[in-house]
Amino acid sequence: MKIRLFKKLILFSAISLFLGLQVQGQTLKEAIEAYNTGLDLADTDIKAAIASFEKSAQIASLLGEEGEEVKEQAEIQIPGLHFDLAMRHYRERNIPDAITGFEETIEVAKKYNDLNTGRRSENVLHQLYTIQGNNLFRENNNEEALSMFDKALEINPQHSRAHLGKGLVYRRLEDADNFREAMDMAIETAIMTNEEQIMETAESTARDFFLVRAVRAKGENNFQQAIDFISASLSYDEAFPETHFLLATIYNEQSRYQDAVNSAQRAIDLFNGTKDETAKIYFELGKAYEGLGDTTRACAAYNDAAYGNYEASAKYQMEHVLKCP
Repeated sequence: MKIRLFKKLILFSAISLFLGLQVQGQTLKEAIEAYNTGLDLADTDIKAAIASFEKSAQIASLLGEEGEEVKEQAEIQIPGLHFDLAMRHYRERNIPDAITGFEETIEVAKKYNDLNTGRRSENVLHQLYTIQGNNLFRENNNEEALSMFDKALEINPQHSRAHLGKGLVYRRLEDADNFREAMDMAIETAIMTNEEQIMETAESTARDFFLVRAVRAKGENNFQQAIDFISASLSYDEAFPETHFLLATIYNEQSRYQDAVNSAQRAIDLFNGTKDETAKIYFELGKAYEGLGDTTRACAAYNDAAYGNYEASAKYQMEHVLKCP
């Protein structure tokens, strides 16, 4: 609310002369002049404008009731100018200074009881914290990144991008428990705020995180841990064929052949690829049927596996092991 106070100045001077209060009138004149200087500077030098309005309010506050209106009008301008200055840093992509600016604006808004400017600042600030968190993450500054994401969530606990950012940090740190908690919150808040892309990113990231760990555990012959990781992976994407294929390979390693059949068949049903791409799944299916002693189905599965990299191995099983017709 940019209101010039020249008329107020003229009116007050007349009253002051009448009452013989020239010294106090001159002080009010200075408060009004500082206010009007702030108005003149607002579009060209925001910092100087803020200083002028602060000077105006300080002078007017010494005048008691006579200076109340000037003080009120000057204080109205100050939080908004702090907001404008912070926004200028943001538009210039100077994120650290923008963050500092909005933090200061929130404090100034509290001081002058400007709830609207405080809320507007918080709405921008939590997004800036997340942007800075992502920047720090890209710089491998994991602890500072987490701090920024936490600050964003203190303002807005439903900010799904901040939860996702935390999850990505914990993935890098291989902190499975905190990773899962962060991704679950990212998915939950993304659903609440109708952010489908964030939800899908969080789900696929979590799925792959646990799938990779399942592969690693299988390579270490820790089959039960691998199955636990696969279970976690499936909770984020039950229809990912690679997960069911991996589970089939583990079940074959454990001689749990019927479970291997079920998992391999599920992978085949979900997979929409070429014969070369599905060959590995059919090969595991053939092994499972072979383990069950079902030669007919094993031969059929190996026949479907006899493509690409699996052609030689599948034909060997059919010709030299099972003696398929």
